[in-house]
Amino acid sequence: MMILLTLISLFFIPVAKSGASMAVCPACAGACIIPFSPFCIACVLANCVAGPILTACFSSDTTISKLENGEIKEVSIYELKENDIVLANNEHKFTKVVRNVKSEGVFDYIQIILESGNELTVTNEHGVIVLDEKSNKRVIKANHLKEGQVLITLEGQEIIKRINNLRIKDKYILETLDGTVIANNIYVSTICDDVIDEEI
Repeated sequence: MMILLTLISLFFIPVAKSGASMAVCPACAGACIIPFSPFCIACVLANCVAGPILTACFSSDTTISKLENGEIKEVSIYELKENDIVLANNEHKFTKVVRNVKSEGVFDYIQIILESGNELTVTNEHGVIVLDEKSNKRVIKANHLKEGQVLITLEGQEIIKRINNLRIKDKYILETLDGTVIANNIYVSTICDDVIDEEI
């Protein structure tokens, strides 16, 4: 964790007198109002760290909330293209698609089923946003989720009813500028890597 924080700190410089920080990495200016928040960390790791790009991994049946002709529409993930505008969070902030690439193979997935019946399927290492017992937002790996935890949706807060393990033959690697997106009406990160854990 200390290594991760040191790495992230390289992307910030102090602002004189205010004691605040600002992002050196311009792609994450919107996500890094609070520099060491999970969303800032996810964005910096996904967009600004040299080396392998850390990305979100969704199943092909995922729908994304996209802005089209001034209206928000649900579109299949495979329809998304670079520079498309999508919902970044449940507060109707928008973000831009950086890339969306299909990857072939056999991948381990976590299927998240909420009490409403709404569900989302992401790869094991995908960063999922949860609310803790103090209603703080945290990003944890999908394979660390537990039944009873609370996710954020466009309709409000929902409890995870069931979690299933699946194997699927492809995945969509989606990156957004803010490091977050609304997928199947659920607020999630667009980061997928083993640097994310429930201690962040």
